[in-house]
Amino acid sequence: MGKLIKWIFLAIIGFAIIGVFFGNNGDDSANKARLENATQSQKNCVNTFGQGVYKDKSLEWKLDNCNVPK
Repeated sequence: MGKLIKWIFLAIIGFAIIGVFFGNNGDDSANKARLENATQSQKNCVNTFGQGVYKDKSLEWKLDNCNVPK
């Protein structure tokens, strides 16, 4: 029983470390600023990408593919 708890604890620590390294880079505010400065046509493009097969793509990907300037 002790080994099981030890392995569960180690797995949780491992997932936490992976989450820190592969988590969000914190550039959401920059992408939101890009979206605010986009033209209405570009905003419509981003909203269209927000639906369907591209809904799981990042906001940065959507902005780049809608030619929103950085």
